[in-house]
Amino acid sequence: MATHTKEELSEIKKQRNDLLYLILHKTGVAYKDLIEHAKTDFIISNLDIVTTEEKQQFTKLVF
Repeated sequence: MATHTKEELSEIKKQRNDLLYLILHKTGVAYKDLIEHAKTDFIISNLDIVTTEEKQQFTKLVF
């Protein structure tokens, strides 16, 4: 695994964010919509750790 200096890591993070916003702009997707999709995907991916009893408290959601 490559090791990077703090400056290199900072530049990598900046370029990743710049690329993200370029793609968001080109696709017309709002950042807030991307976050909502990511949250939904995260929940779906981890539903197996939620018990049936715990799910019952979320009365407006369909499992």
